[in-house]
Amino acid sequence: MAQLIKLSEYVSRYEIDIYRYPSRYVRLKKERWQRLKQDWEARQKRQRLMQPWIRRDPDDPSKLRQAVSKWRKLFSSDAADDFDWELEDQSEEKTFEELKDKFRDELFRFQISWASSTVSEISQVKKSYYYDGFLRFLTQELPDTVFVMYHPVCYLKKAPVDMDVLLITPSEIWIIRHLRGSDQTIFNRESDRHWVQTKQDRKERFMNPYVDLRRMKQVLDYLLEGSDTVMPVRQAVLSMEGFIDVSKLSTKTFLYDRRTIHEFKEKLLRSSAPIKSHQLKIADKLLANSMTISSIRDNMELEEEPLDSNPENRYD
Repeated sequence: MAQLIKLSEYVSRYEIDIYRYPSRYVRLKKERWQRLKQDWEARQKRQRLMQPWIRRDPDDPSKLRQAVSKWRKLFSSDAADDFDWELEDQSEEKTFEELKDKFRDELFRFQISWASSTVSEISQVKKSYYYDGFLRFLTQELPDTVFVMYHPVCYLKKAPVDMDVLLITPSEIWIIRHLRGSDQTIFNRESDRHWVQTKQDRKERFMNPYVDLRRMKQVLDYLLEGSDTVMPVRQAVLSMEGFIDVSKLSTKTFLYDRRTIHEFKEKLLRSSAPIKSHQLKIADKLLANSMTISSIRDNMELEEEPLDSNPENRYD
């Protein structure tokens, strides 16, 4: 699950200390999953033990309370007090897949929290980011060692430039222009300047994404100029939902759509290298030259507390 180190112009934990938070993220993620899994397995065991008693007379509340009282003695009092026996079947995940989905959703919200707040500052997040399918794909399907900068605003000299997506991996940097659409959307090239988006016979012209890629590459080259760390730069035009019906115009630019998005994912998953020092340096450089808009928190928190019941507070 890739690390969202920058989201739009929001304040980020990673820009405060890029050398601390990546390893902290991995540790907290592992601890949280182990805790959720252990709790789920304990609940499943309790349910199995309860079933014979419940089946004897499921409509008699007194019999159910007797069964609960008996089986509570098998577990610690703390665990019993925290567990809502009567509502368990209605409120808890019944399958392991449901548990994993809950964890992935919780982790996604946690990543947005870290990418929009620090201990002392906070930024107002657009609600649309919580429902952004491509952002979820990047943060949930790619490895922990991939750093994601999603819609950052970087500075070219002193001028702010809107970027689309930057991925910083241990071995390379990806510049991505994402094209939004649906399974009925087809993208075609009209000219060197424009492409056309077609959906149900409706056509809409937009800027050739290769132009956007060149602009982002220019910004990246400027920010990393003179750096003692050099990594290959890959460029891609990508549509998760739609179809790109365009001949490949450059060997330096990849085209991925709904038919080939798995190839993009597999390409990044094949990189099993751990986080590298030069990767951290490049991320630090880019974060330092990105716009941040934030305000001081109303209630200052002292330190992150990973075991809070609220996902957002847990990692604050």
